Amino acid sequence: MRYLILNNRSLLYAFRIVIGCLIVWWSLNFAGDEKKIYAIISVIVVSEPDPDLLRVSVVSRIINTLIGCALGLLFMFIAGINVWSLLTAIVISVLISTSFKNYPASWKLAPVTVAIIVIPAITGHEDYHLAMQVALERTGEVLYGSLVALLLGLFFNAWKKYWIRTYAAAENKSPDTNP
Repeated sequence: MRYLILNNRSLLYAFRIVIGCLIVWWSLNFAGDEKKIYAIISVIVVSEPDPDLLRVSVVSRIINTLIGCALGLLFMFIAGINVWSLLTAIVISVLISTSFKNYPASWKLAPVTVAIIVIPAITGHEDYHLAMQVALERTGEVLYGSLVALLLGLFFNAWKKYWIRTYAAAENKSPDTNP
């Protein structure tokens, strides 16, 4: 029994992720963004070979990121930058994310986003304004990486349909070699 299957679909999927990472890296480098990590992670996390799963993944990533960012900022503003605001925001983000009917498997991104936003503010003893700037930059990177992954997925899906249609038309026009 084969456990490792390397096929054209796997290679195309890996190629699409690499192209997305390069687009994000170079464009953010051109824009002066030194970190790029959350955009790269988003390209990898939301990329899906299936276009329907890709759309669901992108929407879920965006919604959960926005929920986590908003709650992290809100609780830092209301309760201050401390571990209690972190824990409260995490609990609330879990409750909100899992309250949707048929909530997606990526619901954990909301509390993770809270942690990504609040923990550096706590450990770095940052004020609210700096924490807000960092949170918005990270959220922007996530949204940008998700958009790049979505656009690449849609492009490759359209290209695949075109290629199949063109190849199938060429096959039907070729002379039949069977007697």
